[in-house]
Amino acid sequence: MNLEQLPYFIAIASYGSLSAASRHLDVSQQALSSYLTELEKSFNMPLFFRSKQRLHLTDAGRRYLKTAQEITNVMERARNMIQLRGRVPAEELHIGISPHTGALLLGLGMLEFIQRYPNVQLIPHEGYSYELRRMIRDGTVQIGLTSLEAEQLPGLKSVAFTRDEFVLALPAYHPRAVRASSFSELPVADLADFRDEVFVRSTPNTTNYHAFLPLFEQAGFRPTVAMATPNINMLTTLIRKGCGIGFLRYTDDPTLSFYRLKNPPYTYNAVIAREDHEFTEPERYMIYLVNKHHFIKSSARINTELLQAINREFSPGDLYPEDI
Repeated sequence: MNLEQLPYFIAIASYGSLSAASRHLDVSQQALSSYLTELEKSFNMPLFFRSKQRLHLTDAGRRYLKTAQEITNVMERARNMIQLRGRVPAEELHIGISPHTGALLLGLGMLEFIQRYPNVQLIPHEGYSYELRRMIRDGTVQIGLTSLEAEQLPGLKSVAFTRDEFVLALPAYHPRAVRASSFSELPVADLADFRDEVFVRSTPNTTNYHAFLPLFEQAGFRPTVAMATPNINMLTTLIRKGCGIGFLRYTDDPTLSFYRLKNPPYTYNAVIAREDHEFTEPERYMIYLVNKHHFIKSSARINTELLQAINREFSPGDLYPEDI
């Protein structure tokens, strides 16, 4: 077994054709055909069968694919660990992250960032939205990864790349609970219809609090609040346990039920900086990575001229042609 050729098998299985895998790997189709023939000969059994001009995995092929993926993942982790131990950071990038959204965004692209900029040390500073804005303004951090209640905020440069629609969440056993198979099939309701319910909500130091506050004013009532927390995971648990209803991003969690609102609340996932800040190349690459990787079911992608310019800088082709 040639470990360096495991990506060949994974690509053939993923694309279902030698020609497509050949283009992806930049390896000749003849070389892939010879590789597959020799591999099947070594096992003395077929790993693919052909149907309607497409290659499909046999049972043995599926088992081999799982092993190949596990081995390549181990090799990649080992390579990353070696690179991390051997690097000598010469530059620091102080980056603010909110505990939930910011941590998610940073985690999505951190390994790719380190591989491209091994001499740049990422130093995270954690805080909720309003604390991150203070860190940006006083220079504690150069950029922040967080959610915003508006696409642009006074005094800050914000690069928003997705807009999240929040939905009203209830425990699955709530009398008004409904089941829907997808986000697009959720029933639509008026928040005023829930004026008699008890709510759990975010605290004033978070983006969500300020994004959702106007909804109650528009609905004409002041909610009864059982508990407030800045932690979105705690908020989810409180709703799941029946302590109240509240606003969450949509998930397919069977313990929760959701309604979309006629006047839905939104937040924006963004990179923020001081208004006069010029993004460095490593910072632009971080923006590229979080934009590249972050997309959830209730999100709408935002394509500004700046984002498109950053995408072109680090990607040779159109990164999201279907979204433009």
